[in-house]
Amino acid sequence: MISGPRRRLPEAFLAAACLAFSNAAVANDIGTNALMALLASVRSARAHFVETRYSALLKVPLVSRGTLVYQRPDRMVRHTVAPHEERIVLEAGRLSIESPALGRKTEATLSRNPDVTALVESIRATRAGDLSQLSRHFEVSVSGARAQWRIVLVPRAPDLAQYVDSVTIAGHGARIAYMEVRETSGDRTVTEIDEEIK
Repeated sequence: MISGPRRRLPEAFLAAACLAFSNAAVANDIGTNALMALLASVRSARAHFVETRYSALLKVPLVSRGTLVYQRPDRMVRHTVAPHEERIVLEAGRLSIESPALGRKTEATLSRNPDVTALVESIRATRAGDLSQLSRHFEVSVSGARAQWRIVLVPRAPDLAQYVDSVTIAGHGARIAYMEVRETSGDRTVTEIDEEIK
């Protein structure tokens, strides 16, 4: 029979192992400022995306595919190729939407459309690591580690909060891999992103 200090050795070892694991987990946590700095280090990015919209109004989810391009500080281009072609360009606070299939092209100044501005900023400001802009429009919550992180954005403005519950963006390192917009109606849009960065 083992007694005294020897008997407690496995317990002490287990406690030390748990402490070491706990310290490693804390070391892997990423704070908001650290994540924003990591995202801000990206000069440009190109990505393929698959977007799936789930809605009570649709019999089956609507799936869109295309490419995304980002160039620091504020140029973003979303080119949808299926189910129909559409090109959306954001640059210097201006948004242009071109739909060749519909023969339509529209332009808008974001400052005149605050709800649209907030949704556009949820992805542009995240990609740019621009915490001040994100915080203007959303309550920002960051969790995870550098290898796998998540940002949850909850709208500040009542007008947007009337339609959008939250925006969740997830990724690894400086890459964005996932985005989900949850609407107050219960509808949601999930975008999977395969991104290359510079």
